Amino acid sequence: MSDSPAKTYLRSMLDINPVWQSASALQLRRKTLRMPNHDRRQTGVDSDSVDDMVAKHQNRAKARETVSHLQQQFFHLSDEELSTGLASLNAEEVPELAPTIRRLQIAASERNSFVTMLADKKFDRELVIALGKSVVLPQSDAGYVREKFIQNLTTKNSRKRARETSLKIQKAYPNLFALERDWLTTLQNSKASGPMKSGGASLLNYRVLFFGTLIAYQIAKIFLMD
Repeated sequence: MSDSPAKTYLRSMLDINPVWQSASALQLRRKTLRMPNHDRRQTGVDSDSVDDMVAKHQNRAKARETVSHLQQQFFHLSDEELSTGLASLNAEEVPELAPTIRRLQIAASERNSFVTMLADKKFDRELVIALGKSVVLPQSDAGYVREKFIQNLTTKNSRKRARETSLKIQKAYPNLFALERDWLTTLQNSKASGPMKSGGASLLNYRVLFFGTLIAYQIAKIFLMD
């Protein structure tokens, strides 16, 4: 078997429940290895059902590839390419991808909103860019984008600007806000900030060193008096 049929066979077998679909597994094995078929009455499965199973697996694999492509190239695709890609996805056939597909559909309907926000100087440009990434990228990558943005809020002005932009997005673009409600709501908290600045850390270290030295001196003084 070539690599492609082999991978298709293995993935199809993994999709089979050996308890309830043992006949399907045997039939798929015979079909892949081109072994003679047994009587249908013995297996309870015909070649058409095996073909359907393989076709469904191939469709799921193609859907995953399409979703990955749309996520990575979302803002680089033309309107027609994006629309065609989304139209080719059937959430009912790939229920595990349904939330992601729905998310991409909403983001696609709001894609021009990002252009509008970036052109408006009242919006925090870095937040708009981070939002664009977080709504389309896989959740693991999106989480990194969100966390990195929060860590960069190291000044009062940056936190204020992020808060104001989040409020503007909530009011003007409720569909986008709904996709990242938790994160954008967090940014509206004036205390949301990044890591402590080096200056603050240095001051803290100095205080710890000073009081530590003072305590050590007092202890040594007590022993010397004895």
